[in-house]
Amino acid sequence: MAMHRQVALLLALILLLATGDGSLAVGTPSAIITRTCAAVGGQVGYDSCAGALSADPAAAAAKDARQLAVVATNLTVANVTSTVLVLDDLVKNLRACLRYYRDMNKTLKGALGDLRAGRLEAASDKLLDASHAPSDCDILLFEGRAEKNPMSKENTHAAWLSRLAYAIASSQALNPRHRRQV
Repeated sequence: MAMHRQVALLLALILLLATGDGSLAVGTPSAIITRTCAAVGGQVGYDSCAGALSADPAAAAAKDARQLAVVATNLTVANVTSTVLVLDDLVKNLRACLRYYRDMNKTLKGALGDLRAGRLEAASDKLLDASHAPSDCDILLFEGRAEKNPMSKENTHAAWLSRLAYAIASSQALNPRHRRQV
């Protein structure tokens, strides 16, 4: 049950931030919110303080700054709980990406052996197979709960380089004159 309250608090905070001006249609901040946010506004910004606290009904009922500190802490707990879930998802998906890249590395080493031995068709097949790993990682990260991809740049480079290697090897594999000249 406590998790549901944290999610509700987080949603209220997200709605607040989405308005862009630090205010919600829930009404004017109470006197205690106004006084407390004026006192701490230099550290966190008055509008942000008043907006975040006004978004939570518990803050409107607060009688003193200590109760507002409890409300702000509950909002923080909701945010941190959400962040932990995002990080857990990213770690899980990054582990899967690591497996994809380790498999890709093995495949690329096999392709290098084939290229050095003049087996261009076999190398082309391996290079084409390897070129899918970065996209698989991208998809996994974007479809995850986090919907974030900290590997986007690396995945883009790996995909492009593997397609380049494949394009060159496959063009040579199609030309009988080059089959054994690598």
